[in-house]
Amino acid sequence: MKNLKLNTSSKYHFIIALIIGLWLVIFLVLIAPFDASDLSFSIRLQILPPYGIITFLAYTILIPFQNWVFNQRGQWNLALEFIFIGLFNILALIGSFAYYKTDIINGLYNFIKFTFEVYYPIFFILLPMILFLRWWTNKKGVEKSLNKIVLKGENKLDVLRISLNDLICISSADNYVEVSYLIDNTLHKKLLRITLKNVHPQIPSLLKTHRSYLINPTHFKDWKNPNTIYVSQIEVPVSKNYKKDVLAIHNHSSLKASNSPQS
Repeated sequence: MKNLKLNTSSKYHFIIALIIGLWLVIFLVLIAPFDASDLSFSIRLQILPPYGIITFLAYTILIPFQNWVFNQRGQWNLALEFIFIGLFNILALIGSFAYYKTDIINGLYNFIKFTFEVYYPIFFILLPMILFLRWWTNKKGVEKSLNKIVLKGENKLDVLRISLNDLICISSADNYVEVSYLIDNTLHKKLLRITLKNVHPQIPSLLKTHRSYLINPTHFKDWKNPNTIYVSQIEVPVSKNYKKDVLAIHNHSSLKASNSPQS
């Protein structure tokens, strides 16, 4: 399955949800599809905006779930994109129908008729905008993150600014983490006062190989043995709980699968 870029910034996806919700409100109030055209503009302005709010909430609710899945897998692909759109569609449909049957709208259609005669005609008009916004946001967000990342410790002066491409791995050292990175192909290390658990959300694309290690998957080289891998200039342990995830990036690399330890 082809891997896709994903921007995990909640801010960016909040903006997408806001645009989708506002567009739907404008469409329903101004275009007034179906029997909404029989209503006056002032009535449409009073009763139709909640559909936009429902759509906004349906997308917003899924943002933490999307980011959690990405953090667990260390990647995003077409199947996960379809699942996200499908879940968004289900939440928006259920919420819209529930509102449609309230005393405010007092809709006469049953769920099946509402779904196929009211909801989906509008959803398929909205879908290209959703797909474009997600593609554009993910593309721009990932490109920006590739240029520079900022790792912050508990101390305000405890900051490391580097290119994500140069980051090799991060290992736990009690209440500190040791960041290994490259500058002009020379290995450097820096201690930051922060736990590994708290540093991971700063760079969700990192892959956990061990309770004490996070690696940048782009620096994966090969396996040394069933419990150790090579990343750029460093050997990193792999525990049983995370071996499946490491095998997944190995199988997506240019290395032959026959080199991959399965035990």
